[in-house]
Amino acid sequence: MPSRTGLLTAVHLANIAKTLSATRPYALNTLYLQFHPQVAANVSCPLALGRFVASVYQSSVTWLGSEVDLRIVTGSLRPNGASFDSFVNRKRPSTVDYLFYDYALSSSSGGEKCLTERYPGVKVVELDTVGVEQPSLPAGLDSTLKSYRNVVLGGTFDRIHAGHKVLLTQAVLLATERVVVGVTDGAMIKSKKLHELIMPAAQRIEHVREFLEDVDPFLRYEVVPILDPFGPTATDPNMDLIVVSTETARGGAKVNELRAQNGLNQLEVHTIELLDDESTIEDKEDKISSSNQRMDLLGTRLRPRKPAPAHIPAKPYIIGLIGGIASGKSKMLERFRDFGAGIIDCDKLAHQLYEPEEECYHQVVTTFGREILNPDGTINRKALGAIVFADQSKLEQLNGIMWTAIAKRANEIIRTLYEEHGKEVIVMEAAVMLRAGWQNNCHELWSCIVPREEAIRRLMERNQLDEQDAIRRVDAQPTSNQEMVQNSDIVFCTLWSYEYSQQQAEKAWAIIQRDLKLKL
Repeated sequence: MPSRTGLLTAVHLANIAKTLSATRPYALNTLYLQFHPQVAANVSCPLALGRFVASVYQSSVTWLGSEVDLRIVTGSLRPNGASFDSFVNRKRPSTVDYLFYDYALSSSSGGEKCLTERYPGVKVVELDTVGVEQPSLPAGLDSTLKSYRNVVLGGTFDRIHAGHKVLLTQAVLLATERVVVGVTDGAMIKSKKLHELIMPAAQRIEHVREFLEDVDPFLRYEVVPILDPFGPTATDPNMDLIVVSTETARGGAKVNELRAQNGLNQLEVHTIELLDDESTIEDKEDKISSSNQRMDLLGTRLRPRKPAPAHIPAKPYIIGLIGGIASGKSKMLERFRDFGAGIIDCDKLAHQLYEPEEECYHQVVTTFGREILNPDGTINRKALGAIVFADQSKLEQLNGIMWTAIAKRANEIIRTLYEEHGKEVIVMEAAVMLRAGWQNNCHELWSCIVPREEAIRRLMERNQLDEQDAIRRVDAQPTSNQEMVQNSDIVFCTLWSYEYSQQQAEKAWAIIQRDLKLKL
């Protein structure tokens, strides 16, 4: 379905909940809210509507739904922006499908005509017909705040959400010339929940810049990556105010301590309350946060479904499942078996292939000698491990033998599951999937991750290992969480409750069933 964009010009702000809700039937992707010139004429300064903007963003999901990207154009409150054609002169957005008004239009209104000329073919919708008259403003306007020439703030800004919009918009409303935004990168994001799913810094910077220029084009913006908590605040003498949230308020004090050490002026600190997440569940944070958004990505498709590789048939549909040690991938595999998938555990296959009746048993014994055998003729895997882990070339020899044998046996099982048992979806789990290149024989790749600390804790509890042994095992894994996520179409994390992991599996299974019905 093509993207749909709306532009709402509002004058009756006291009725904004009703007005925004009235746009829902139009199935918008993006909605810009700009203020009628009479609103700007009746508020003492843009800052007066700061609380109103925050409250609208907080409730926008309730009024509009989670699919709509609402952007409140506070630039239309500035003296140089409070006109109908100011939005048009910015050339953004490039297309608008609907022009909404919360008042009855007059035939002589030049401002509305300017917008319709800018967007030929646009549909004009009057959401209310009470006339313009005087604007209806929200209660409790705050006109006591000062404005500042240069305002600075920082954050991760992963996938812009309502909390980010409030933080950025408050900074914009407080500034008269310049806004500097530090976007955290490097080691600073490693402590974040599900940091493997955080967008690259370049993308986050672009999204922040695009949002700022959308809501107020009359300021100068500097959006930069930062590798420490201070960024440009440590050295830039031309800063006046720092905007922080209640969660990062201590950071404002630390910034001023460093500025004092560097002989720079002290910054005023403006603190913004975090927005409550009205849709939160037990496993999530109570506030609107990027962490909650990343949790929502679990069990969903992270990128468009790829066409089937030319060298493998469309049926059966093969999903590769990878995951680190103690990540919960075995339990996830069981869930998909219960849903009706055929499953293949390549680690168990490897154990079976070491048995004396198997072809690769003889290859392993011939290659590494009979000293790797137990008295009963079975392979002593501990003795074999001592040989191969002491010599990388020998490890590669063993991998060459075993990976070829595992792939051959897995293909045989796939044919049996499909032809004899009617399994159209097969999930194949293998810890070495990426190293062995088996993902190239799968239609898509899924991964199961947990943080390093959790994997260590689980190993100590499950395998009765001491901490150092558990750390060695976790750190010796061939594939990092980051690499797995980068190669995956769908990601799971079993860090939280059993029920939340189950929900992730159910979401993924529903997606694959829907896609297969559409494509196969």
